[in-house]
Amino acid sequence: MQNFQYPQPGAMDELSKKLNHTLIDQLNDAPIHSDRTPKLFAADLKYSRLLQGKRLKAKGVTLTCTHEPDDPPVSGVSWKMDHDNRYITRLPFLYVNTKREYSVGGSSKTLDRKEIFYSYIVWNRAQQPDAPYSCPNCGAATTLGHLTEGCPFCGTRFLANDLYPKAINYYTLPAAQNLLKRLRPFAVAGAIAMAAFGIVYNFKDISAGIASGGILSLIGWLFYAAFAAAGGAFLGYVVGVFSIFFEVIVRAIASVPVIIKYGTAKRRLPNFMRRYSPDFSSDRFIGKLISMLNTIVYTEKEDIDNCALYGGKPIGDDFSDIIDMNYNGILDVRKCEEKNGYLYIHLILQMNVVSCKDGKFSSRNRKCCMTVSRSASAPEDYGFNVKAIQCRNCGGSFDTTKEKRCPYCSTEYSISDYDWVVTELSIR
Repeated sequence: MQNFQYPQPGAMDELSKKLNHTLIDQLNDAPIHSDRTPKLFAADLKYSRLLQGKRLKAKGVTLTCTHEPDDPPVSGVSWKMDHDNRYITRLPFLYVNTKREYSVGGSSKTLDRKEIFYSYIVWNRAQQPDAPYSCPNCGAATTLGHLTEGCPFCGTRFLANDLYPKAINYYTLPAAQNLLKRLRPFAVAGAIAMAAFGIVYNFKDISAGIASGGILSLIGWLFYAAFAAAGGAFLGYVVGVFSIFFEVIVRAIASVPVIIKYGTAKRRLPNFMRRYSPDFSSDRFIGKLISMLNTIVYTEKEDIDNCALYGGKPIGDDFSDIIDMNYNGILDVRKCEEKNGYLYIHLILQMNVVSCKDGKFSSRNRKCCMTVSRSASAPEDYGFNVKAIQCRNCGGSFDTTKEKRCPYCSTEYSISDYDWVVTELSIR
């Protein structure tokens, strides 16, 4: 492994915006129903996207999604996020015009709107060969460089395949449409209403003027109708302005609980976790949660028992009709606790969920209630996917991020001793 350099804070914001734009280009070139994934994706995100593609193919659904940046582009960095001894995270955004189209058989659903595209761009300072690490197979103290060449104690070899910077997740939120575009319907409605009212109110006089052959009278009434329409357009414009202003106020009030919950989560997570992991990154953890949720949701129910990220009760058909999910930016951490040497975090992620059942599409916001668990003494996460490829029992090779049991001898590999797993999951 080589020692990766990272840019200084000033240049990092500009680079994160460029990487965000690159990610959008890669997404546009790699449709979800295809077998391609963006190169900027972290490994977990690639895997969940491939699972989603399989779900779409199994249901015969075609999903096309394009994000076209505004011209000129409007971009920035949302805020300075976690900046600790191990990770540097940025949340760049870009205003885009998004078009999503879901189709199956003769049924289709299209969403065309302006959105803000956010991505979690992460740099990892600790991708160094001499960084200390414990072998996930035998627990022996060694270094990252030795693990990639093979544990010197048990011989297990590992794959380190996430070279940063990477996009660990992304999501979109609706953006305000162009003001004039939003006001146009109000102005048109006002013009039509006032012109129609003027004609109806003076219909007898207009009819009499036309009947008498008074062309000048008719021209006068047409001018009157045009004047009424102009006045109506102005009144419609005023009504539209007040309507949008009222909408902004209502949304601002409605967002207060969301802001409070997110702020509480941002405080509660590091306050709890940094007793066990001094370099815990809450923003990177949130991105990981979304990837874990996507992976579990898109795993078919007959395969869930072998999903290494899930250790809860059977899920059944709760997620089998879900074909697309988007994080709404709402996180609520309900409880953090330690029991019998394991950490438990109970939380709620709010997602916009698109389902397809019997050839019909539906879309609504749903709450995903999760409990995630990890050993309190788990080694520090050095920001890349360590994949055991040799079974400690029979020596067979397999990928422990996708399978919890060796496919040759069925020996179970407990990821919760080294990383987070979902122990409870429900959706409502």
